Order: sequence, then structure tokens, then C-alpha cells
Amino acid sequence: MNIKIGAIIKKLRQENNITQDTLATAIGVTPQAISRWEAEGGYPDIELLPALADFFSVSTDELLGYKLSEREQELADIKKEIDRIAEVGSIEEQVAYVRSVFAKYPNDNEIRESLAVSLYLLWEETRDESLPNEIESLSKTILKECDDEDTRYGAILALSSLYARTDRHEKAKEIVYQLSPMKYCRETTLSLGIGDGKTKFYIQDEINILTDSLGLAIRNLVLNEDLPNDPSTWTTKIEMLSVANRLYFLIYGDDLLYHHGRIAYNNWLISTYQMSLGQTEDALDSLEKMCDHAIADYRAYQNDHGKYFTSFLVDTQYYPEKSKDFHEMTEHTQSYYMLERLGSSRYDSIRKEPRFISVVEKLNEYSN
Repeated sequence: MNIKIGAIIKKLRQENNITQDTLATAIGVTPQAISRWEAEGGYPDIELLPALADFFSVSTDELLGYKLSEREQELADIKKEIDRIAEVGSIEEQVAYVRSVFAKYPNDNEIRESLAVSLYLLWEETRDESLPNEIESLSKTILKECDDEDTRYGAILALSSLYARTDRHEKAKEIVYQLSPMKYCRETTLSLGIGDGKTKFYIQDEINILTDSLGLAIRNLVLNEDLPNDPSTWTTKIEMLSVANRLYFLIYGDDLLYHHGRIAYNNWLISTYQMSLGQTEDALDSLEKMCDHAIADYRAYQNDHGKYFTSFLVDTQYYPEKSKDFHEMTEHTQSYYMLERLGSSRYDSIRKEPRFISVVEKLNEYSN
């Protein structure tokens, strides 16, 4: 018996966010037995190895310490592929892929959460009546078994959205209230200072996060279905998005780094309302701004990871590499997606305008 089996059981259990009680119940032993194995105070009986391996969707070799690194690499590759398909694939492709990997790793809560979210997106698109029960079951399992905040948040978002769109508003609120209020978050608490000499950094971290959250909240208000999308609101929506843009410039100055992408998107959105109002010259102005920021976003992505913001409000903050707390969809550039949006028929009346042609040509240079 490999002396490290207890450590491996503990690692697999924590990776899958499984409690000792849950594991004990599943294989028919006491929680104290699980605790003893993990503390290397004993080993599971040999007849329990298949049940343990099945529970974690691993081979007995992996349970005994062989090929664990291959499994970890495969899971990392799977989660990277899920992100890629979420960006560039259809929702049907996303569901099919996540279903296939969930069948192989049925106890991995990150994959379970990806399946719940992708099924919800498919349901939103198709209203397939066979999907809500599965979405609800997957999400509730995560909330029962998983301690990872990011994974739980995805499940809460899928479940609350499902309830909201099926007129179960009280249940939606009940699920959302499992989250902590914003004022009790990590960044707010750290900004009060913990005596490690990094209080300025923590305060600026909170400013950085709150600025982007507010900018996105304003955009979401513009796009929210509760705000009618008709001529009576278009001018107001343009001003809302302009306020969001000014907010980014107020906090970051001209050195926006990865926030150029936010400004590019907002300016494209502004142009759609301007086109609807017949303000074609203003729309061309907005599209030129969109183009400039989409290109700046590309250059920042290529050159500025690790670079600090220059504004005195956030000069301890920098452009990080992708991590658990910072994620970019990077399969294609902003220019690529903006070119796709410019294919809309709403731009047909200005498609032959030299300024529009110039925007398309510039975006093509940075589209991949």
C-alpha cells in the first residue's frame, strides 16, 4: 500500500469540494475513518479502493499515486477548452463538450458548474422544457457540496436566473441572498488596513474593482429589459454610456490598459443608438473612437502585462496575467468582434462612407 494514499484522498476530496462526511457516506465508512486515513494514521481496506476510485472518477493507480499529474493536466486542459468554446463556439457545442467531460469527471464541481451554466444558456435560447430540472439539480448539488466561491457563484447565478425567468421571484431572491453583501467583501475589509504596510494597495485595489463594477453596472442598466429599447430612451442610453466612459477616464486617465476594451464596447453600443436616431455623423465619431480603443486594447494585451496604471488613484495596480481573480476572453481580439458587429444591416446607410471604410480597414489589421 502506498504510504501517500491518505494525502491523495485528501487532495482529491478538496479538489472536488467534498466533505469527509459526504465521502464517508458514499463508501460506507465513518468520517473518523476518512480523517484517520488523511492524517496517515491508517489506510483504507483494499476492498474499498474500487469504491474510492469510482467516487473520484480516477483509476486505482491514480488513487495509489500513479499518473495523478496526468489527471491534473487533463483537468486543466479541459477547463481551458471549456473557456475557449464559451468564447468562440455555439452554445450547442459548449453543452455537448461539457456533457462529455462531465461524464468522465462527474464529481468535479467546476465542470458541474460549467454544465449548469451552459445548460441555462441553452434553455434561454430554446426554452427546452427538459432542461430546467437538470439545471436546478446541478446547481443545488454545487451549493450543497462546494465551498469554492467562484464555483458557487456560477451556480447561484444560473439558478437565480432560471427562477427569475420562470416567475419564481422569491426563490430567486432566496438563492441570491446566499451571497454576502458587497460591504462585507474581501477588498472592502482589506482596505480598512491589516497592519502589513500595504493599505494603499488595498484601497486602490478596491477603487479599481469598484470602478469596473460601476462601469459594467451602468452598461447593464442600459441593456436591461426593464428599460424600454425605443426612441424615448435612446438619448438617455447614449448619455449613460458616455458617463461610464468618463468614469474610466476619471479614475485611470488616458492610460487605460485592459479597460480600453470596455471603452471600445461602449462606443460601439453608443453608435447603435445614434444610427437608430439618424445621427450618422455622431455614429461615425463613435465608431472611430471604438476603433482606436479596440486597437489600444490589442496593443495593451500584447505589451502591457505587468505594467502599472499611471493614475495616482490606482498606481499600485497593474495589468495582471490571467488568474482565478482576473480572466480575459482571449481567443479573438476586440477588433475581431467589432468587425463582426459592423456587419449588421444597421450600418448599411454609411457602409460606403470613407470614415466607415477606414474603421473597417484599421480593425482588419488587428483582427485575429
